[in-house]
Amino acid sequence: MTEDAIRNALSVVRYPGFSRDIVSFGLVKSISIEEGVASVGIQIQTRDPKVPEQIFKDCHEALDGMA
Repeated sequence: MTEDAIRNALSVVRYPGFSRDIVSFGLVKSISIEEGVASVGIQIQTRDPKVPEQIFKDCHEALDGMA
């Protein structure tokens, strides 16, 4: 598991309502890997509480199974 692999996996996560992904939108602010555990910092500005919930769910789906 590398930062590039994580970034590539997240590039399939679309911002709800748009055709662009969260990586190309610049929403992924940080990626760190410590002892096999990845932490991803994503910055989202919206008033719709469903947007971050959907992105969170989609990110987990994209990253599940990576080792």
